[in-house]
Amino acid sequence: METVKWATQWMGRHKWKLIASIILNVFGVVLMTYEPYIFKDIVDEVLVKMQFEKLTSMLLWALVVGIVFVTVRYFVNVLAEQASQEAVRNLKSALFHKLMGQTSEFYRKNTGGDLINRCSGDVEMIARFIGWILPHAVESIFMLTFAMIVFMSINWKYTLILLTVTPFTAIVARKLSKVVRPAFRAARQQLSSLNTVVQENISGNRVVKAFVREDYEMDKFQKENQEYKNLNIRATYLWLRYGPIIESLSSLLTVINLTVGGILVCTDAITLGELTLFLGLSWALNEPMNMVGMIVNSHQRFLASVEKIQDLYYADVSIVSPEVDKSPEKVQGAIDFEDVSLHYGSTSVLDHIDLHINPGETVGIMGPTGSGKTSLINLIARFTDVSEGKVLVDGVDVRDYNLQKLRGSIGMTMQDVFLFSDTLESNIAYGVPDAPMEVVEQAAKAADVSSFVKDMAEGYDTIIGERGTGLSGGQKQRISLARALAVHAPILILDDTTSAVDMETESYIQEQLRELPTQATTIIIAQRVSSVMHADKIVILDQGRIVELGTHRELMQNENGYYYKTCVLQHGGLQEGGDA
Repeated sequence: METVKWATQWMGRHKWKLIASIILNVFGVVLMTYEPYIFKDIVDEVLVKMQFEKLTSMLLWALVVGIVFVTVRYFVNVLAEQASQEAVRNLKSALFHKLMGQTSEFYRKNTGGDLINRCSGDVEMIARFIGWILPHAVESIFMLTFAMIVFMSINWKYTLILLTVTPFTAIVARKLSKVVRPAFRAARQQLSSLNTVVQENISGNRVVKAFVREDYEMDKFQKENQEYKNLNIRATYLWLRYGPIIESLSSLLTVINLTVGGILVCTDAITLGELTLFLGLSWALNEPMNMVGMIVNSHQRFLASVEKIQDLYYADVSIVSPEVDKSPEKVQGAIDFEDVSLHYGSTSVLDHIDLHINPGETVGIMGPTGSGKTSLINLIARFTDVSEGKVLVDGVDVRDYNLQKLRGSIGMTMQDVFLFSDTLESNIAYGVPDAPMEVVEQAAKAADVSSFVKDMAEGYDTIIGERGTGLSGGQKQRISLARALAVHAPILILDDTTSAVDMETESYIQEQLRELPTQATTIIIAQRVSSVMHADKIVILDQGRIVELGTHRELMQNENGYYYKTCVLQHGGLQEGGDA
């Protein structure tokens, strides 16, 4: 019941629709129970006593009852469906909100296919429970109750004989519920794995084709698909093992009804009309018994889905806004790393970092792969929290900032460029959706997007395919840079932004960045010396530590340093004055 209560709470103010549906359902059961009474009177009064003048009025009354019953059932189904869809809408919104607040660590532990399955297939199972299982369960309970009242009022011995089958049905149903639940849970988990394979192959289609791995991916999909089929068949076999037993007990009830009823009529214990009533209401015993297996089957699917949804909904969100926002009224852009360390489990990513960046200063960060460059800048926007020490923006710990204000003060390009399936304009103005067109064009010019937009048939209204399909790596990077520039944030973080563009384009972009009307605090992560050589200071990271710090000229004095060696390697020599 706690699980049911949790699921139905998502209907919110529409819960009255489910309650109204249940009340109407009970009224519908009363009508179904009453209708056989009419046919009982037809048999006893018209057929037995030959009072044919009553037949027309009785048939008309039966027709009226039938019409009212059909109308009631229509509103029962409509109200239940509306309530269930409202619950689905609210729950999906809550789950999506939960996903938006999760950290990168959460997404490393959970596959995209599994998360999508929880937010779609598992949520739809809740809709089925509210809109179908719950109303039918209530209907079956009241149907059985009203039928028992009617039967007991006519002949209690006859009723007890009919009820001899019921305990066996309850035993089989309980056994069924125990064995099918793990089977359905395993099937739902396998569906998540199957969805993950599909999602990865859609996103990484070019990689699959480039390495000619289509056959391998097809085999992998077939294995996952076959396993999903096997688990579903296993669950179906479990149902088929017990389902026919329940149906057989239901059929046995009909045989008992006819046999015992016939004997009682012959001994004048009941009238022929009362036997008609018993036979007419026998479905009120058969139907709940037939529904038991189906309801148990669906209920176990529902419980398995709710468990997976609750695991997601109650997952801890480690990074949240503080209760008291201590952020300054306007962010200037000063950044301080004070004895900062970062660990992922037993792995040390950053080790006692101390670094001060003045407002409006440009800082370049270089270092070998895996040295902690991206991890360092992720701390500024609180994509990750420090393990030790603290990161300050304008003298305030980033953990004391409202998250939206902190991240809204940062324009950022990611190492892994992600573009949305929308227009070019919408992608550039993603951070400021109400930005005028001149702001979009200004950002596009600074990022050299305008150089290839003119070749697109629809210009800025061109729809970009999923993740920028059809665009070159350099074009994607420039759109990502334009998106970061359009927000006009006081802090600008560029993570490997120009690695896929040619040297001429990179030089143009750097010139445009220096000429921006508002000078932001700029952090540039790069592998090219040409990307950072004009920075106010350059930081060299290695194994999570700062091993070199200074300007281009200062670092070029250390011939054994990483920066000097990289410069010589990339440019093949030095010009007079130490410039590459």
